[in-house]
Amino acid sequence: MGDSAITRFFLPDFYGKYRMILFMKTLMERYPDRFFDDIAISAAYGTFPGAIWNGGRVILGSSTKEQMEFVIRALNENGIAVRFTFTNPLIEEKHLWDTYCNLILDLADNGMNEVLVNSPCLEEYIRRTHPDYKILSSTTKCLNTVEDIRAELEKDYHLVVLDSAFNNTDELFEMPHKEKIELLANHYCMDNCPNRQEHYRVVGECQLNFCEIKFKKCTKINRDFYQMLENRSFITTDLIYGKYKEAGFYNFKIDGRAFNKYKVLESYMYFFVRPEYRDEVRLACLKQIDRL
Repeated sequence: MGDSAITRFFLPDFYGKYRMILFMKTLMERYPDRFFDDIAISAAYGTFPGAIWNGGRVILGSSTKEQMEFVIRALNENGIAVRFTFTNPLIEEKHLWDTYCNLILDLADNGMNEVLVNSPCLEEYIRRTHPDYKILSSTTKCLNTVEDIRAELEKDYHLVVLDSAFNNTDELFEMPHKEKIELLANHYCMDNCPNRQEHYRVVGECQLNFCEIKFKKCTKINRDFYQMLENRSFITTDLIYGKYKEAGFYNFKIDGRAFNKYKVLESYMYFFVRPEYRDEVRLACLKQIDRL
């Protein structure tokens, strides 16, 4: 079966959860009968702490060069791309010369890795200075019309991550270039959240100023994985491995950068593991969870 038939998943938080990601990949390889057919962990997204270009979630702190090199190498050597969430919408030209962010780009500039973008200024800079990166259009752009999405798909992006509001709609299945579309399968946010774009702006401001997020946590967010099944935008495994795959959709993002390992583990169980084996695989993971 060709590579085009592989269902590719993109997992959250390559820095904080890389051990967990690698453990799951090991289980997939050792016990393929426990998992859905023809699936792959293609990339892990996130940032190294303290990168001002980061967007979507506030990730403060810092990392040493040696730590960054280790994580990049550990994932890349296992066939998993590192995908940087450089989606801060407030980036201006003065921010392009940040030495920490440029070091991050330099360390992973091997032709395998990827960058999610939002700011046109930063996108142009990365394309010019690091042309070997795969450039992806981020869902943080909040493109919410069919015309905007169709126009984005015609641009030179490796993938375009859609607003989850398009999930499970007739309009989605009429889109061109399905091979370039990435879908957020399990958005923790409520459907069609009116505060989403403002959320990303405030996150960007906090990341630039190295301060904690200032607004109250949204009361509509789904704190439990199985609450998300009630979202109209949630894409079930029956749909992913049935209707979506048959229609030519192969790229799925799993949400969870802001959540703990237990919640993210549950998403792995749901999307990767055959239902009759979930308890068995979950227990194997929980026995190792403190090491992951």
